[in-house]
Amino acid sequence: MLIQLPPGGGAFEIRTPHAIAAVRGTEYIVDVTLEQTSVFVVRGKVAVSRANGSETVLLTQGEGADVAPGVPFAPVRWGVPRAEALLARFGR
Repeated sequence: MLIQLPPGGGAFEIRTPHAIAAVRGTEYIVDVTLEQTSVFVVRGKVAVSRANGSETVLLTQGEGADVAPGVPFAPVRWGVPRAEALLARFGR
């Protein structure tokens, strides 16, 4: 799912079985599989935490996080191939 929200658009979050992605005025992608939830920030900022609200990290432009049960996660600058492959799924 590709989300585009203007800054100041109010509170908005995506909840999956693995994570919560809370918007901070941004454009980002949430990719959910049975094993994990991946969040990638195109521009702006997104707070990502586990589905129970723990272990929150803040992602900025070009960063992503893969959230899976029992596996540590942190902001990671995604390489061009991975980012482009995800964006291509949304015609970008």
